Amino acid sequence: MDNRQKKLMFLGILLLGCLGTGLWQQSFKQKLSPLAQPMVQQPAQPKIKQAQAKTIKVYISGAVHQPGIYDLPVGARAAEALAVAGGVLAEAQTEKVNVARKLRDGSHVYVPFVKSQNYSAKGKANLAANKQWQNKSAVAAKTAKLDLNRATAAELVTLPGIGPAMANRILALRRTRRFYKVEDLLQVRGIGQAKLEKLRPYVKVE
Repeated sequence: MDNRQKKLMFLGILLLGCLGTGLWQQSFKQKLSPLAQPMVQQPAQPKIKQAQAKTIKVYISGAVHQPGIYDLPVGARAAEALAVAGGVLAEAQTEKVNVARKLRDGSHVYVPFVKSQNYSAKGKANLAANKQWQNKSAVAAKTAKLDLNRATAAELVTLPGIGPAMANRILALRRTRRFYKVEDLLQVRGIGQAKLEKLRPYVKVE
């Protein structure tokens, strides 16, 4: 075997060795690839919870501007319910409503009207007025007739149907001119013929 053949054989063996080494390395990498690759963790998906405000439904009626069913936040009180209903009316009996009451779902907030007790309230007022009238009449009957040109404001208010404002109007008229007769009282604003007849037994002009 000459040198040329030896060189060819050597190159062939070297080529086969390189080829075998390359195949072995490729096979080794493929076996290690599952282990060599780093575990890439998927970013954790944030748990997005839609923050929905919890509400309750409350029925509001009575002496309010806008009665109806409203959604209110949990923990709301009766005062907030009245506010969303536009506030109370002038004739509302707010003292009958516990505005600090904590509401629940399905609660009913009712504001009563004053007119629901008009009769009893008016009756009490009329009774008080009648007693006052009777007291003034009794005082006037026990005293001498008042001279319209000399009576003071304190004396005039003892007359039936005469209060402080009316007494001041009588005195104001007297400062501009004197009374010549009892009928001159008709010139005082608020004194008509009916009231004059009630006053006639208790007043005089000198």
